[in-house]
Amino acid sequence: MDHNTIYCGDAIQLLNSWPIGGVDLVFADPPFNIGYVYDKYKDDVPNGEYVKWSREWMAACRRVLKRDGSFYIAIGDDFAADIRILGRQLGLHLRNWIIWHYTFGQNARAKFSRAHTHIFYFTKDARRFTFNDRQLRFPSARHTEYQDLRANPLGRLPNDVWDEFPRVCGTFKERAGFHGCQMPEALLMRIVQASSNPGDVVLDPFVGSGTTAVAAKRLGRRYVGIDISQTYAEHTKQRLATIHDESGAQPRDGEWPALHVDMLMQLYRETKVTLANLLPNEVALGVIAASLSERTGAGYEVADVKAQFERLAQSNGLPKLPNDTEFVARNHVTTEGKRYRRQVKRVQKRRTDGETAAGNILRLG
Repeated sequence: MDHNTIYCGDAIQLLNSWPIGGVDLVFADPPFNIGYVYDKYKDDVPNGEYVKWSREWMAACRRVLKRDGSFYIAIGDDFAADIRILGRQLGLHLRNWIIWHYTFGQNARAKFSRAHTHIFYFTKDARRFTFNDRQLRFPSARHTEYQDLRANPLGRLPNDVWDEFPRVCGTFKERAGFHGCQMPEALLMRIVQASSNPGDVVLDPFVGSGTTAVAAKRLGRRYVGIDISQTYAEHTKQRLATIHDESGAQPRDGEWPALHVDMLMQLYRETKVTLANLLPNEVALGVIAASLSERTGAGYEVADVKAQFERLAQSNGLPKLPNDTEFVARNHVTTEGKRYRRQVKRVQKRRTDGETAAGNILRLG
């Protein structure tokens, strides 16, 4: 296993050929088996075959995971219960069943629209694991609403419903464009910061668009990615070539490193308080400054945070919060603005148990 490398090949075969216990953190976002159209992988296998395959790749990931390692798995509704049971059978310890709730969900006509993904947070050992809680904290309502000095000055931890990360849509700046299921970079940065330390090894067995490796590299971790698609693997390498290790970056002459600005904007999303209400609140700003210092390793003060917020506001660089701006009517029938090519056919009918690729029923007996 070479670190800082993207491999093209079968994840199970590669993982089982590598030494035992060389990985600190695994994040896996496997195909959901819902008929999605990928480059190489066929996302429409019978249920039993999919569950069997899931057990094999999960066991292979567990094999290379260190004793104190953590294992995150993103999965859809159809097989979430199976993944949880497989984790128990493999001796993994469930710490959280996280719900990633996002905007721009899939619209439905005959059922409630789906707007979430499950993320299982397992550890290999029930008591020994990395969890950097001080790097995850942000102001609570006790700080933002009541300015309560009795509240923890470091802030609160996120709960197990994550709604601070929108899906990466076609018009988003971070959209790489070569993979249809790109995870938000900020979400992976939360996981990498929570469950690993600088220099640790982060593995993604289905690297896809490369976001896990990007987050790991920016935060000073070593990454290992695998994908069965040569196209996805090559595009990920190209994406990584533009990314730098920013873990040791420090502000200089009033200029903040890009990673620190991104982390401040993520804190703003997590706090969910508009800037007009946040700037006068010294208690909340103190928590943000303390949390930002923990996340970046730099010593930021309230005045630094306030000044950066004001600069971002002047340049329209702050992320949008729900209902934080005055309503302005917009003309959506326009040829101006960023455009992207919509790919209409992204799913196909999934086969059920006992059905062949041609749709014929297998006859047993």
